[in-house]
Amino acid sequence: MKLYIYEHCPFCARVRYVAGMLNINPDIVVVGYDDEKTTVDIIGKKQVPILVKGDGDVISESLDIIEYFLNLSDSTNKSVPSDSITEWQKQSFGVLQKIGYPRWHQMGLEEFGSDSAKALWRTNKETEVLNFDQLVANSAEIAKEAEALIDKAWSVLDLDSHHQMNVVDEAVVFSILRGFFSMKEINWDPTVKDWMESASKKSNVKLIK
Repeated sequence: MKLYIYEHCPFCARVRYVAGMLNINPDIVVVGYDDEKTTVDIIGKKQVPILVKGDGDVISESLDIIEYFLNLSDSTNKSVPSDSITEWQKQSFGVLQKIGYPRWHQMGLEEFGSDSAKALWRTNKETEVLNFDQLVANSAEIAKEAEALIDKAWSVLDLDSHHQMNVVDEAVVFSILRGFFSMKEINWDPTVKDWMESASKKSNVKLIK
């Protein structure tokens, strides 16, 4: 089976995280950000992640792909995130955008391998509120917002107890925090940073840095 992704995409990352933790190894296909054909040919629109199963069936929503992987491995993990993780995600996503949008297209990620892909990203993502140059200039302030969310992640992951979390909860937090590594100005809580680096190795999903 093939999993079509963008490397920067948090929804793709959570699918890859669950697959890695369950020892499921789909063939990863990174789609160019300026590729207007590949996913359109599969599902009729430009979207990732997409899983094409061995029998040709297609799944095109991240939580549906995760549920398929959980069923495939007979996992007892819940297929949807908990309320506390969902709330943390709502608080975190805007900060992730402020960190990632002005940086990801300049970090050598495979989907941005062409100048046209980089230009399209800026055209699609830059707004008056999310002005790339201003976001970079405001890095110190944004880093403080990220650090507060990292501290909350320590709590919602309950890292102090060392008990096993639901893999989907882990995947959501991991998928967002991996994008925080794009900003060098962030001072990480050592416990959360260690968890992220360990989770990256176990899942075989690289951090964005």
